[in-house]
Amino acid sequence: MLKKIFVTLSNKYGFTLLESLFSLLIVIIIASFIPLIFQSYTSVMKIIDIDKNYEWHLFLNQTRKELTTGNQITVTDHKITFYAQSKLITYESYQNLTRRSVDNKGHEPLLTNIKQDKWTKKSEGEILYEVIFEDDTQLSARFYVQSE
Repeated sequence: MLKKIFVTLSNKYGFTLLESLFSLLIVIIIASFIPLIFQSYTSVMKIIDIDKNYEWHLFLNQTRKELTTGNQITVTDHKITFYAQSKLITYESYQNLTRRSVDNKGHEPLLTNIKQDKWTKKSEGEILYEVIFEDDTQLSARFYVQSE
């Protein structure tokens, strides 16, 4: 009489169907968050761009206001000095920002993330400010001042 031998193969290192489906479910859930991450990223970038424009317009308003009341204006490539309300006001480049100081006391950052800037006296009553930001955005402003 022949004996029947049943051999069962046991693979302890493989995945069952249930484990594979569970892994696939986790991958699908993680992948479903990818569009949300990109949408959040674009929203944050828009907010950062708005902040940069807001910073630029604040700089323009403050500078125009001070220059209209200023006198004895001295312009060099990276610096402008003038007197307003009997105080010496200086706008100058420092590292990657444009800063303002009053009577050489303290420094107030006005524009940040600047690669390069230049002040130019175009005519007797016109001053040009050109700036290149670190993201290669180029902006310029013209300020009209009273001739002394």
